[in-house]
Amino acid sequence: MVLDKYKYLKEELIQCINSSIKIEGVPTDVCKELNEKIEKNVFNLVVLGQFKRGKTTLINALLGAEILPTAVVPLTSIATIIIYGETLDIKVYFNDGRVTTIEPGNLHKYVTEKGNPKNEKDVQEVVITYPSPYLKDGVRLIDTPGVGSVYEHNTDVAYQYLPKSDAALFLLSVDQPLSKAELDFLKDVREYSNRIFFLLSKADYFSEPDLREAIEFSVNVLREPMGTEVRIFPISGKLALEGKISGDETILNKSRLPQFSQVLNNFLMEEKGKVLILSVVSNLLRLLSQTRFTLELEMKSLLTPVEELKEKIAIFEKKEKEVLEEKGDFDLLLDAEVKKIVNNVLQEDLRLFRQDLISKIYKMIENRYKECSHMSLKELRENLKTEIISEVKQSFLPFRIIEDEKLAKTFESSCKRFVTKIDDIVDSLHKFSSDLFEVPYDAVKAEAMWTSKAEFYFRFQEQPGAIEIVTSSVTLLLPKFIGEKIILNKMKEYLTSVTDLHAARVADEFEKRLEKAKLDFRWEMLRRIEATIEGIRNAINKGITQRTGGEEKAIERRKQVTDILNQIDAVRGKLLEIQKKVSI
Repeated sequence: MVLDKYKYLKEELIQCINSSIKIEGVPTDVCKELNEKIEKNVFNLVVLGQFKRGKTTLINALLGAEILPTAVVPLTSIATIIIYGETLDIKVYFNDGRVTTIEPGNLHKYVTEKGNPKNEKDVQEVVITYPSPYLKDGVRLIDTPGVGSVYEHNTDVAYQYLPKSDAALFLLSVDQPLSKAELDFLKDVREYSNRIFFLLSKADYFSEPDLREAIEFSVNVLREPMGTEVRIFPISGKLALEGKISGDETILNKSRLPQFSQVLNNFLMEEKGKVLILSVVSNLLRLLSQTRFTLELEMKSLLTPVEELKEKIAIFEKKEKEVLEEKGDFDLLLDAEVKKIVNNVLQEDLRLFRQDLISKIYKMIENRYKECSHMSLKELRENLKTEIISEVKQSFLPFRIIEDEKLAKTFESSCKRFVTKIDDIVDSLHKFSSDLFEVPYDAVKAEAMWTSKAEFYFRFQEQPGAIEIVTSSVTLLLPKFIGEKIILNKMKEYLTSVTDLHAARVADEFEKRLEKAKLDFRWEMLRRIEATIEGIRNAINKGITQRTGGEEKAIERRKQVTDILNQIDAVRGKLLEIQKKVSI
């Protein structure tokens, strides 16, 4: 199977990384980072669609066990993430930072609309570990609430996970034609998912001719919004689960799930695993090339007359000074890039979000105001105030999650352009030294693999007295119909103030995060240049030092360097073999 091939190549690559760590001169920290890229590689497979399309049943079928609860009413209200683990374990993560482990039988109390209406338990997400072979090698299944039901907050939760998707399983159903709500949702899915797989669930409901007709109809509808030809996979989650649990291959094949699984596995390898392996291989080859160059420099210094070396060292130091003087320009460009992200992305997104939020909540408040006409003016004021705080808080949660992902990707995209520039500077240093000391250098190009490790945390905190509803006590004594109008107008002012306060907090926290990420990135990039300069200088000085210890020591060191070069060439040969195998 394709995933078996990926697993085999992944293990071979990890062996190469471990061998590289043992080689003198190879930076172990960079090797460990590459190993982490391979080991912790995750692939987010997000299951999306309108409510009651069979998403949860499909996930249970993929796992081969009834892990997630199913029902005949709109069910899922909280996103559930399923990852690989040796045993079944369920953890509930709350928005206030709490984490609790629950029994499988209690899962419905946290992830269903019946057990946790409107997410009154303030759950952020649920993470399940399960020993399914399907989840090995970093695949994470994410079950999202269905969109388009009467529960608007469920749609909000589904949207939160769009930025996290590497690929999406978009479920349609044979018993319900495509709706406008589904097509509108699909447009948003396209913005985030690199690949969308369309599945037509409940395929066992129809005869073969009727099923073909249903597929043809859906293909024709989807062709225009997708802008390309569309393939739809008919499946029966019910039969697939039954076949897996019973071990009946006939039922499983009848479900058509195996055919889709093969296509999905090919995608995981070809478009995800393959890219990752080739990227890590290239980065490791580049690292070995740089290490080999410094060893060749040392070998050269063991053979070149000392006076000649000193002259060349003086020339190299001039080049070193020129490169280090460019650091100021690097800082200015990086500062400008972060300011551009804050102004053009963060502030603009907050402006639009704030505008839509105030409009949406004020309409809700007007409706709530009508429903509360039986209340006293004081009760009305407190009721509307509580409603505003609750709605603003709940609305900012999905915005923060989506914006967090968006800013991270924007920042990382900008950083990768800088990484390319830094790599060019490093290559220019090696090339300059190569020409100066007459030592060959193989400038291996590799895609930047740097990612921001900055963490973002945000909690809504009430500041007593920070915002008050400015209404005179006389208002509460006015005739009810007059007092109600005044309170409603004041509520609009209060809504604006509360929204602005939270927007300012979110902006401040995001800007702090970007600033920290910028400083971390700046340090890492300058460290790369300085490490390159130090490596070249140390290699030459090491050769000179060995020679002052006598010819015998110099000969011994030349033998050691030759042995290290052979070790590098051995690992390099294995890496080139992996490259070839991946391409077959």
